[in-house]
Amino acid sequence: MTKITKNSFSKKLAKYSALSLAIAGVANASGQIVYTDVDPDFIGGLGDTYAIDFDGDGTIDLNVVQTNNVNYEYVVATPAAGNNVLATSNGGYYYASNLSYGADISSGLTFRSFGSFCAGVGYLGSQFCGSVDGYLGVAFDVSGNTHYGWVRVDIGDSSNFVIKDFAYESTAGDPITAGETDPLAIDDFATSNFNYFIDTNSQLNLLAASNMESVQLFNILGQQVISQKLSNMNEVIDMSALKSGVYFAKVTINGNNKSFKLVKK
Repeated sequence: MTKITKNSFSKKLAKYSALSLAIAGVANASGQIVYTDVDPDFIGGLGDTYAIDFDGDGTIDLNVVQTNNVNYEYVVATPAAGNNVLATSNGGYYYASNLSYGADISSGLTFRSFGSFCAGVGYLGSQFCGSVDGYLGVAFDVSGNTHYGWVRVDIGDSSNFVIKDFAYESTAGDPITAGETDPLAIDDFATSNFNYFIDTNSQLNLLAASNMESVQLFNILGQQVISQKLSNMNEVIDMSALKSGVYFAKVTINGNNKSFKLVKK
């Protein structure tokens, strides 16, 4: 398990001014994303539990559990007392909300005291059954303050689950988006020789030391607006047909994903 605390981009903007076109409008982010890569992925089966301590303070914030209640098996997110997960109600039972990449996790949304990822056959409302790269939104308490985070999971069915990674916003009350790993942390881009910018013709320019494999763009609603295969170290993606606004990009290089925000003017 690797935990990485990434600094605010605003402190690095002057040094990396070549990227300013790509991130204009989001450079004032003042928080930090603390990201934890579960490596190797945790694979859970019958009766297994995976405990998540977002901030490493020794207190478990959330458990992902495979269990049964005599009538059926299910995989469920069970937050510690005072913590909650994004979930919807169906017949008085709470089902975890399966968020799209880039979806907002913040105050004003509906959080519950638990949320079932996948319940046994015949129980309607499960959103995660058979899902790959589903995101759970979490609100948890640190010293009386609410922080927001996400957990990325695969849920094959009601008897198994995979935990891939998780992250949270270290500034109390600040929102986070599903899958966000502080995309504005330029240190990571620099060490991997990855760079990007949007030129004056609304073309997204991607540069890397290795051949890139693919790129996906999502709007702020989490809807995919561009998906394109790549094969070179320098690639150009046409964004001219997209509306002005904030987008989230995910680039794959050597099987690894890098995520970042873009602002199209």
